[in-house]
Amino acid sequence: MRPVILLTCGSGLGGGAQVASAGGPVDFGPPGRMGVKVQYVRGVERAGGAALLLPNTPHREVVVSAVAACHGLLLTGGGDVEPARYGAEPHPATEKVDALRDATEILAVREAMRRGLPILGICRGIQLLNVALGGTLVQDIAECFPGSALNHRGQDHPVCLQAGTLLAELWPGPELVVNSRHHQGVADLAAGLRAVAWTSDGIVEAVEAGDGYPLLGLQCHPEDLLEKEEFMAPFRWLVERAGRVGA
Repeated sequence: MRPVILLTCGSGLGGGAQVASAGGPVDFGPPGRMGVKVQYVRGVERAGGAALLLPNTPHREVVVSAVAACHGLLLTGGGDVEPARYGAEPHPATEKVDALRDATEILAVREAMRRGLPILGICRGIQLLNVALGGTLVQDIAECFPGSALNHRGQDHPVCLQAGTLLAELWPGPELVVNSRHHQGVADLAAGLRAVAWTSDGIVEAVEAGDGYPLLGLQCHPEDLLEKEEFMAPFRWLVERAGRVGA
């Protein structure tokens, strides 16, 4: 049997349909629908897993039951995390906030960790992980890093990897060119997390758990580059670790 990976869903709430960017396909759809980009599902399937979607819900027991039925958690991309979740006022650039999605995903993260399940967070996913565990976010990279030569709305760029980390095992280093289309990022790291990759101007591009817990957060979008083995590697890692759950 394939390990079952629970994928969080985007929705059209909090601003309607997202306009496709130069960096790749949209992460969530029009009002009245919830779902994921097919690339997330394909990444899980190619890695040997089976994808199951977690709808955004106000019912705690739904989230707890869904996590209990799975072997790993994948936090997908999408809109911004509500600033109040980390004690901040919203910046004018903050967009497409979905409070129900935030609540669903934060509970899913905590329940997955209670059960010892591996977690992979992508783009919004790394940000949600940091907030769920007590960290804060940069609400607008353009304002906080005014001297940056990088366009975090769609330009490929290199990241520097920390040697001796999980990510360094998955990706060839010490530098890798990744894709990007975010305007927010990790600010203060949550206790228990450590940064393991950065842009040249210091923006955090990846985090791991400091205690070895099977957790990986990536700011880029590996699901859009599945034809390259290095970008399939995070999916393979997630599914392989999920396969150990209950074994």
